[in-house]
Amino acid sequence: MRTKSLVAILLVSLMLLSGCMSGVDEIIPEPTGELPDGWDDGAKRTIASPQLIQFQTCEELEQSLKLAIENEYTTQILQAVEEIYRYNFLRSEDVFMEDSAEMATDGGTSVDMPSSNSQPREEGTDYSGTNNQEQGVDEADFVKTDGYNIYYLNGQILNIFAVPEFGELSLTSKTRIEGTPMAMLLSEDSLVVISSVNSWNIPRESEIGLAMGWDDGYSNWRVNTLTKFTAFDISNKSDIVEQRELFIEGRYSTAREVDGTVRAVTQSWMNINGLTTWFDLPDGYWNLDRDDPLRLVLRQEAGYQSILKNAEVLEDLELSDILPRVFEKTDSGIITHEMSDNDCRDFSASEDGYSHGFTSIFTLDLLSEDFDFEADHIVGNNPLVYASKDVMVITDTAWDWWWFWGADELDTMTNIHTFDISNPGTTLYTGSGRVEGTILNQFSISEFEGVVRVAVTTGQWARWWMEDPEPMVSHVVTLGRQVDDSGNQILSEIGRVGDIAPNETIWSARFVEDRAYIVTFENMDPLWTIDLSDPTNPVIMGELHVPGVSTYIHPLSDDMLLTIGMGPANEETGLGLDWSSTRLSTFDVSNFSDPQLAQTLTVSPVNDPEDSRWSWAYSEASYEHKAFQYWAPKGLLAIPQATYSYDYDSNSYWGRYTFVSKLILTSVNETSGSLEYYGEVNHSAFYNGDDSGWWGETSIRRSIFMGDYIYAISSGGVTATNLTSLEQSAAIELDKPTYDYYTYYDYVEEEDSGK
Repeated sequence: MRTKSLVAILLVSLMLLSGCMSGVDEIIPEPTGELPDGWDDGAKRTIASPQLIQFQTCEELEQSLKLAIENEYTTQILQAVEEIYRYNFLRSEDVFMEDSAEMATDGGTSVDMPSSNSQPREEGTDYSGTNNQEQGVDEADFVKTDGYNIYYLNGQILNIFAVPEFGELSLTSKTRIEGTPMAMLLSEDSLVVISSVNSWNIPRESEIGLAMGWDDGYSNWRVNTLTKFTAFDISNKSDIVEQRELFIEGRYSTAREVDGTVRAVTQSWMNINGLTTWFDLPDGYWNLDRDDPLRLVLRQEAGYQSILKNAEVLEDLELSDILPRVFEKTDSGIITHEMSDNDCRDFSASEDGYSHGFTSIFTLDLLSEDFDFEADHIVGNNPLVYASKDVMVITDTAWDWWWFWGADELDTMTNIHTFDISNPGTTLYTGSGRVEGTILNQFSISEFEGVVRVAVTTGQWARWWMEDPEPMVSHVVTLGRQVDDSGNQILSEIGRVGDIAPNETIWSARFVEDRAYIVTFENMDPLWTIDLSDPTNPVIMGELHVPGVSTYIHPLSDDMLLTIGMGPANEETGLGLDWSSTRLSTFDVSNFSDPQLAQTLTVSPVNDPEDSRWSWAYSEASYEHKAFQYWAPKGLLAIPQATYSYDYDSNSYWGRYTFVSKLILTSVNETSGSLEYYGEVNHSAFYNGDDSGWWGETSIRRSIFMGDYIYAISSGGVTATNLTSLEQSAAIELDKPTYDYYTYYDYVEEEDSGK
């Protein structure tokens, strides 16, 4: 599509209309004139390097961000001109509610750490912790334990439960957390709670609201969501002390803790008042027939005017309008840490980056008395994060979706950035690389002995506007660190095994030292085993086709895998997926070239899952690895299972919900791979009492093995169950999670360039 001459179009339109306008009172709009050449050429594209380049001046950063914003908005306008409509939601923000930040304690018994004369409880031996991807790297979650206490974020309440002896349970304290608490990290006597604060709930008329730009309504809000870090001293479990709070403009992505250092990753996109992705059509446009060529001309002219208006808005913007800020809450009010003070060297971007989003890495030392932090910012798209004890890997799509509009011949690429995290309190950038394709999740990324490994899927399947995109195919790529001619460390591809499972996409992956396992799916589930012992020459060793699909892979040993997923929709043919089922599988990989299915077991929260009155059963462990709890000392797997029914009363207009909320225990033999139903923990009574108005989550969310007991944790309560008798030894019912809507802040008129 290029510049159009309006003369011929006008003549055709006038001839068509001249014979039918008599007696019709319709207004037919007229074009204003010709459009300038090249107005609809779209974004300029240059492919260069994924290497992160530090911005030397704030002027460079401002120019780069404004260009990315202009290109994205222009592309959306051009799509509207051509009536190409999107049905996917891009960068949708989560909606959360917040509270009044009051703190309250409930009298209880705290459990102190053991004295030097007693045997301390050891994670992995005496009790289970979070199901982390890598040993020694703790992942943030809403349940944590130190073996003596259980910390649980239930709604806005941080509950601390004491476990004096295994099988016992008492509530030590309750603390209300402002916002929507999402996860926490624990190290010795320090706890960091990560919350989401929705900007809907910060009053615009308050001084802090004015300072953040939320002065007179939604269109002026800088961000939809803030991420808040709250540091607590929990040495006294009955009376924990808030030490510091930081508010970051942007959404929380994930966080890791290694030896007391927390590295949290957020993603920010600034809302810019006045920019538009649509345009105003003239009166009478809708009076024209849909196929009338004049409609296209009018859309072109209106779109061009919107592009010009956007350019004016961007011209008036200052850099501070686009960069995220950090707000520190102190006893005297809130202090603003600007991300730049004529110094933008904390910001970097790939050499050919075309984004205006920010991935921020906040490094917080939990063990430091002053709770200091450093911040590093990558101009880029939504990140995936992997971390070993020494290396953090952040990946993002090299270019946003709009970059491919009008350039569908270009391949989708993923940037890979590595950071040295071996030193406490510091995060050091060590190089970047790029691979073709997209990455599913954190388990598709790994680092081992200096080599980064990724499982990717290529193809144009994500380009929603294409009629005939290239089909999907998967690959495993290895990257090694090298030094280029300029002295920069770069990640270069050193090995690849490709063309895995054409027309299928990756559903799960797991790297274990020099081995890789991936599961792809279209109609049947193939498990692929890949030898990475020579990273320059990865080799597919085996392939096994089984019905259903695995969504998470858990290595039991070098010879056995345990997976969770879904069974087939058709048991006879083995094709398709039964989304209502939860299927456990074990795979014997002792012969790496010939993997074998050892056993499958379909689990359900009800005795007769075919009973039509029950809704589909589901397990959070199917898509969240932290809900999957395997305890090797007992050979037991615990996963949540939930369903419900609605029983309609024919004598009235009302019915009643019946909830089923269980933790299913399965016995696993690591040698033979046999799976056998062992028992269950039932939390249904928490939700089916006299009060039938329960709302919210009814599933058991997490579980912890402690000695001969298992603790099940849900919104309704926490229980302890003996693993031998399966009898409940302790239970505490919890209040329904509640939310307050507004929080008021005091604002200190002080700025600090900070980090």
